[in-house]
Amino acid sequence: MTDDAILARIGLSASVTPTQSTAADCALYAGAGVGAIGVWMHKLERGSMDGFWIPEQRIDQDTLAAAAAAVKQSGLVVSHVILSGFYTEPGLERRIAHTQHAMQVAAALGTRALVIAPGRRHGRSYQQARDFAARALSRVLERAPAGVPLALEPTVPWQSDYLNTLAEALELAELVDDPRVGVYPDTAHLWRTGTLLEDIGRAGARILGVHLNDVRPDEDHNCLPGEGALPLVEIVKAIEATGYAGTYDNEFVYPASLVSEDPGRFAPAVVVDRCVRAMASVLEPALAAAE
Repeated sequence: MTDDAILARIGLSASVTPTQSTAADCALYAGAGVGAIGVWMHKLERGSMDGFWIPEQRIDQDTLAAAAAAVKQSGLVVSHVILSGFYTEPGLERRIAHTQHAMQVAAALGTRALVIAPGRRHGRSYQQARDFAARALSRVLERAPAGVPLALEPTVPWQSDYLNTLAEALELAELVDDPRVGVYPDTAHLWRTGTLLEDIGRAGARILGVHLNDVRPDEDHNCLPGEGALPLVEIVKAIEATGYAGTYDNEFVYPASLVSEDPGRFAPAVVVDRCVRAMASVLEPALAAAE
């Protein structure tokens, strides 16, 4: 497989350059030769990112048009938009309306999937949280614009006490029973479950995208591929065996303060180069084996 073919399968989620705007991300990522970008609603809300918050604002038309123009000029695929959902939080009607708005944003950007986090249990049993989320998603889809799938992303328990495995995400997708609902596995979140490879086989065509991140034992946050303990080549080979042909997106997360404190390692162009090299080191052997 050629270098260009490998680069075309690499995506970068906007978290890897938190201090930049979406337009600056598009220019930098395209210049690095990768195939895709993951756009964060957070940057559309505030221009850049410093920490995490639940997106709630409506994106004005001027901001959205500028982002769409930057994407078009870059030639990048928008593999995913992050983030909406949180239906178990207070204000269900507001959360449903936000997802429908986020789907409109994603459609304007030509996005392949909108990533959804259903929310925490807040005293509900697992089954109650699952059924509540399924009803909320069904309501979203009743009035949703066509063409933008919703991708359920399971997370580690410290981030949410509901939807912690790929199997649970598949169960929720099957309960909603709509072809517009799939899953977006993140290797760093899911390896601890011990059933990731088996769950990938079950997921099959429901895999709408992949966050390819590494993680070190006993650490909460992800790290660059090859700097942790995960068998990422084996995981990619399992995903390829399902027929998946999309991009693998890196979502390296670190404090925005490091951009100015340690520019030798965390200036945007430096981080993008580090991410691309790390991703290629995994994808090259994995994709060659899958041919």
